[in-house]
Amino acid sequence: MNIKSEKGMTLVELLAVVSLSMIVMVAAYHAFYFVTGAVETSSTKTEIRKEANILILALEENLINVDSIEVQNDHTTTFQAFTATSTRLDDMDEESTFTYIDETTDVSIQNGHLLIGGIQQNAEGMDLSNTLFELDGNKLTVHLEIFKKDTDETYSLVKIFRLGTE
Repeated sequence: MNIKSEKGMTLVELLAVVSLSMIVMVAAYHAFYFVTGAVETSSTKTEIRKEANILILALEENLINVDSIEVQNDHTTTFQAFTATSTRLDDMDEESTFTYIDETTDVSIQNGHLLIGGIQQNAEGMDLSNTLFELDGNKLTVHLEIFKKDTDETYSLVKIFRLGTE
C-alpha cells in the first residue's frame, strides 16, 4: 500500500515561512520605532517653539512702552538682568497740568528661569540659562535660548525691542 499525501508542509517550506515572517516583523518594528521617534522629536520641537512664543509675548507685554533700561551690570555689552522704566500719564491736576508716573519692571534670568517682576515666566523643564540681553542705544535685543532638559533639544530666537517715546 502506497500512501502519499500532499496536504502537509515540508520542513524547508516551514523554515522559509518562519524566516520571511521574521524579516517582515523586524522591518515593521523598525518602521514603527522610526515613526515614533520622529513624532516625539517633532512634538518636542513644537513644545519648545510654543514656549518661546509665550516668553516673547510676556516680554512684549511688559516692554511695550518702555522708555529706558537700567542695566544692573555695566561691565559687559550683554547682560541677564535689567530694570525697565516706562512713563505713563497719571492724571491732570486743578491747573490742567498733566502728571506722570514712572513704572519699573525688573527682568532677569536666574537659575535658568525668566523672571519678570519676580514672577517665573517659563515652564518647568525649560532652561533659559544661556539667554542674554543686549542694549544698543534705543534697541534692546533679546537672545532667547531655550534648552529642554529631558530631551537635550535647544531652540534659539532673537527679538529686538525699540525703546523710547518716539
